Amino acid sequence: MFNSDLLVKSRRVLLYDELQDYQSVIEHLSEHLKTHPQNHVAYNNRGLAYSEIGRGVEALLDFTKALECSADDPIPYVNRGDLRMRRKLAGMYKDAIDDYKKAVAIQGDDPTFHRCLAHACLKADRLQEAIDAFTQAISLDPEFGRTYQERGRDL
Repeated sequence: MFNSDLLVKSRRVLLYDELQDYQSVIEHLSEHLKTHPQNHVAYNNRGLAYSEIGRGVEALLDFTKALECSADDPIPYVNRGDLRMRRKLAGMYKDAIDDYKKAVAIQGDDPTFHRCLAHACLKADRLQEAIDAFTQAISLDPEFGRTYQERGRDL
């Protein structure tokens, strides 16, 4: 069934995102989550907005909640892994690697997920795993030259 009210709200959130008005994105998604507490996409997107304004703790909580609501979506794993990579705290690289591996396990045909895993492995000095992840990304998307360059440059 088509819900025109939801469509209008979705477009408004997208507009705020385009305008980089992340506080409005957060407010609208928070309001939406009051009536749709299991909407993993809303938690993920609010997490991205929190991340954009430097509120990493809230972003991490939202990505984790998105995964509690729907553990079979690889995107919150990748977003949480990206956040952990940016925070550069002790143990975060290992956690980021775990997140990227889960995303790869869910959707192994996405070369971007393999590239994210490779970069995290590099940061954690897990060179053979990085080589393997870059190689897998190349096998999935041999036309994307940047992966060859990154593998050659970083290793």
